Amino acid sequence: MIKIYYNNKTSKVTELAKPKAGSLVYVENPNFKELEELEKNHGLDIDLLNDGLDPNEAPRIDSWEGRTYIYTRFVLPESEKQTTSPVLIIFGIDMVYVVTHVHFLALQNLFKKEDVTTIRREQILLQVLNEINLGYKFRINSVAKRMWSVRSLLNKEHIDNKDFISFIDMEEDLNDFLSALEPMNTQLNHLLTGKYIKLHEADKDLMEDLELGSHELISLASSQLKTIKNIREAYSTITANNLNKVFKLMTSITILMGIFTLITGIYSMNIALPAGHNPNAFWIILGITGTLIAIVTYFFKKNKWF
Repeated sequence: MIKIYYNNKTSKVTELAKPKAGSLVYVENPNFKELEELEKNHGLDIDLLNDGLDPNEAPRIDSWEGRTYIYTRFVLPESEKQTTSPVLIIFGIDMVYVVTHVHFLALQNLFKKEDVTTIRREQILLQVLNEINLGYKFRINSVAKRMWSVRSLLNKEHIDNKDFISFIDMEEDLNDFLSALEPMNTQLNHLLTGKYIKLHEADKDLMEDLELGSHELISLASSQLKTIKNIREAYSTITANNLNKVFKLMTSITILMGIFTLITGIYSMNIALPAGHNPNAFWIILGITGTLIAIVTYFFKKNKWF
């Protein structure tokens, strides 16, 4: 699917049937015919386009015949199995291209804003990158809310496996965010040098804000990742402590029952035993056994063994 959007300072964003200078070309999940059209009519490299559709493509920058290919990744909705997906932004000679193999919601969010102007290629490029950053910020804050929601259950006595799985899922999400944000931050630093794209002073300020925001997102994700690891370790400690308590209790019960088993075992032998002919022998043995068990129980409790 190929869609062409255009507007200037005085008009709203509209969809065109044919591209013209100053347009933004949006390409979603293109087939081979559409890729050939982009190569033939727009002068784009088909191999670089295919790289942008690779689900495992890492953020990087490439240049070819006066066009800058910016490979980056954006966050997917929480309902998706994957956390991020690649998107290729091409700074063309007179147009900007956005190529992705899944729906790029950030572009729709961008077009809802009033300060969007497709004819200013540098500005629209930075605005798209800013929308990607905002997506990461939203998801990282969402992970933080989930984390503290689960954290509030930490003081409960019984911890379920679901609690551990929740932290593992959040940790995986944050690791995926970091693996995308760190090279993206390097990308922004390269773009800020002006080596790939010549920026106006106002655009440089926006680029600096983007680089600073990206660095803050990395710090935020790293901080939350550290917090999750600490909470998960606390969970493991509590679980191990609860298990030790159970072992202590079961061991104590075994020892106490061992006293009773020992005495009854002795008096079960078919030989002459003390008080063997005493009519009150049962109650005497039961009393002695109960007394010994009570003494051992008191000793265990005094030493806090259970």
